[in-house]
Amino acid sequence: MRSRRGIVLATIGLLILLDAGRSLYARVGYARPLDVWQPAPSVYADLTWPPGADLPTTAPLGERVYMQRCAVCHGPTGQGNGPAAPSMIPRPRNFALGQFKYKSTPAGAPPSDADLLRTIREGLHAGAMPGWSDLLSDAEIRAVLARVKAFSPIFGEGPTPRAISIPQRISPTPESVARGRTLYQSRCAGCHGTDGRARTTLADAAGYPVVTRDLTAPWTFRRGGAPEEIWLRISTGLAPAPMPSHFRLSPQERWDVVNYVLSLARVAPWEPGGRLDGPGRQADLTKRGEYVVHAAMCGLCHTPINRTGIYRGDDFYLGGGMRVGAYPHGVLVSRNLTSDPSTGLGGWSEEQIVEAITNGRSPGRLLNVFDMPWTLLHRLQPDDARAIARYLKTALPPVRDRVPGPLRYGVIETIVVKIMRGLPAAVPDVLTFADGHFGYTAGGISRELPQTFLVGAQWLVLLAGVVGFLRATPKDDRPRGRRRRWRTMAGGLGVIVLGLIGWTLYSTPAIRLLPPQQLAAIAAPPPPAPRLSASASPEQAALAMRGRYLYTVTSCALCHGPSAAGGGKISWRPMGTLWTRNITPDPDTGIGRWSDAQIARAIRSGVAADGRPLHWQGMIWDHLSNLDEEDVRALVAYLRAMPPVVRRIPPARPPAADDCATYTFWLGPSREAGCR
Repeated sequence: MRSRRGIVLATIGLLILLDAGRSLYARVGYARPLDVWQPAPSVYADLTWPPGADLPTTAPLGERVYMQRCAVCHGPTGQGNGPAAPSMIPRPRNFALGQFKYKSTPAGAPPSDADLLRTIREGLHAGAMPGWSDLLSDAEIRAVLARVKAFSPIFGEGPTPRAISIPQRISPTPESVARGRTLYQSRCAGCHGTDGRARTTLADAAGYPVVTRDLTAPWTFRRGGAPEEIWLRISTGLAPAPMPSHFRLSPQERWDVVNYVLSLARVAPWEPGGRLDGPGRQADLTKRGEYVVHAAMCGLCHTPINRTGIYRGDDFYLGGGMRVGAYPHGVLVSRNLTSDPSTGLGGWSEEQIVEAITNGRSPGRLLNVFDMPWTLLHRLQPDDARAIARYLKTALPPVRDRVPGPLRYGVIETIVVKIMRGLPAAVPDVLTFADGHFGYTAGGISRELPQTFLVGAQWLVLLAGVVGFLRATPKDDRPRGRRRRWRTMAGGLGVIVLGLIGWTLYSTPAIRLLPPQQLAAIAAPPPPAPRLSASASPEQAALAMRGRYLYTVTSCALCHGPSAAGGGKISWRPMGTLWTRNITPDPDTGIGRWSDAQIARAIRSGVAADGRPLHWQGMIWDHLSNLDEEDVRALVAYLRAMPPVVRRIPPARPPAADDCATYTFWLGPSREAGCR
C-alpha cells in the first residue's frame, strides 16, 4: 500500500466492490411494499378478468350479462363498487339504494321498467354509462333489467309507479324567460351559478364528488337537451345526487325555468359560429386544473393500486408510493403530488411544479424521461400547466406520505448497459409498475439509506485513494524531471476527463446540459397534424387541433405512440396480455370502420366496437370518463383526421400462469404473449 500501483489497485477494487453492492441493493431495496391495501368488498370488489369468466355455465342469463357488461363499474353485488369505480366522477350507480337519476316517476319512487330499459339500451349521453342496444339482444337486455331490479327491495314494494304526466310546454316568450330567470336565481344559482356555468363540486348521498352541469352546454345533459327531459329533471330531482326535486313549483313555473335554461345555451363548438369553451378552458385555473388532473394520466402512477389494479382513490388519491422500475435507469417510487406541505407539493411554488411537470426539473434532482413522462407534458399550454400546479398545491386534499428517493444501479453496470442499449436515450426494454405502497405514512428509516451509505463510501474510498496516491513515495525517488511532471499532470487530467464522461453516461438522459426542448423533441415527437379536407370548417379544424393536443397530454401518445399505430405489449396476471390498439383510421387494422359513437364509448366506457371489455389498467377509460363531451368529440375528430397506418395488432389473451407478476409495459417490440 506504500506503492502508488498498490494504492490504485486497492482503490479500484474497493470501488468495484461497493459499486456491485449498489447494483445488488437496487434490486432488493424496494423488493416488497411497506404496506398492502385491500379494500373491503362492499367498498370496491376485485373482479376476475375477463368479467364473468368465473361464472358457471348454468348461471342465469341476467347474471351472466350483468357480470360481463356491468360489474366492472357497478360491482358484482350492484353497490357501485366495481374495480374501475374509484377514478370516475360521478361514481357508478349503487343499485342497492334503488335511487336512479334519470326516470319519469315522482321523486322517491322507483323508476319504471321503461325508464331502466331506455338507460340500458341508449346509455346516458356524454357520460360513462354506455348504450348496449347494438351489442345485446332484447332478451339479454330484459334479463339484465331483472338482475338490476333484484339488487334493491324497493322494486318489490307497492304498486308499479306511474310516469309523471308532462303538460304542454309554455311558449318561450320573453315574459316566460324572465319569470324563469327569477325562479332560477332563487333556487338554482347557488349550485349552477348565476350564468349556469359554475360546475360546482358537491357530494352525493355516499359522499363521493359530483359536478353540477354546465347549463349552457345542453349536449352534456345525460338525457339530452329536449325541453321535456329538462322539465322531468326539475320535477324528479337527481337523487342520490344533491339535485333536489322542485315538484312544489307549479307545472307552468317549471316550464318557465326550462325556457330560461334553454335560453342560456351557447352554440356547440362543432356548429357554425361555435367555439371550444368546456371545463378545459375555464378561467378559474384551480377548477381547470382539477378537471385536467382527473381526466389525464396523473393517477396512473401516483395513486397506489391493490393486487388487481383497484386504485386507492378515496383516501390516497395522488399520494404517491408506487414502485416504478426502468432498468438500467433505476428504481423509483412515485412522488406524493398532494398539497401536504412536508411530504407533498404544498411547500413548492407554482413555478417549481410547472418546471417539474413540463421540463423534468424538480427541486433536488432531474426527472428521467422514463421516471415521469414530462416530455409529453412539455407540450402543455402554459395556462394548463399552471392550472395543474395550482390545483395540486392548493386544492388537492393533503396526504401524508414520505416517498423515498430513487435507487440507482452501480456506475459500471449502468454505463455498460446504457451503451449497449444505445445512447442518448438508452431505452429500457420494459417499465414495471408494482402494486402495493412503498412510501412512509408514519415514521421509519428510509430504505434508500443503504444506498446513501454505499455512495458515500465510494466517495470516501476515492478521496482516500487520491490522498494516498499523492503521499506515496515513488520507487524512483530521484528528483522529478519536467517530463515526469507533465506525465503526472496529463494522467490527472485524463482521470478528470474520464470521470466527466462517466458521469455524463451515468446520468444521461437526465443531464442539465441537454435543453428540455431538445430532449422532448427526441423522446416524444409530436403526433401528426390532422389531415382535414378543403371543405372543413374553422370549427372542425379547431376541434381536431384540440384533439391533437389532448392526444398528447392526456396519455394517448404514451401508449399508442405519436402515430397512434399502437403495438406496445402489456402483461400482468390480473388482466392477461394485451397490445395497445392501432387507433388510426385504417379500415382494416385500425378503427376506420368504427362509428363516432363507438369510438367515444371505448374512450369513456371501455367497450370496444365488437363488445370486448377493455381493462381499466390496459386502457385508462376510467380516467377518460371524466372528459367533457367537447373534449371527447375533439379526440374523435383528431383520430378521424390522422394518417392511417396499416398495423395489425395481436388479439388480447386472457390471464395465464406465464403473465408477469408485476404490471409490465414493453417499450420495444414483442408479439409473444406472456412475460417474455
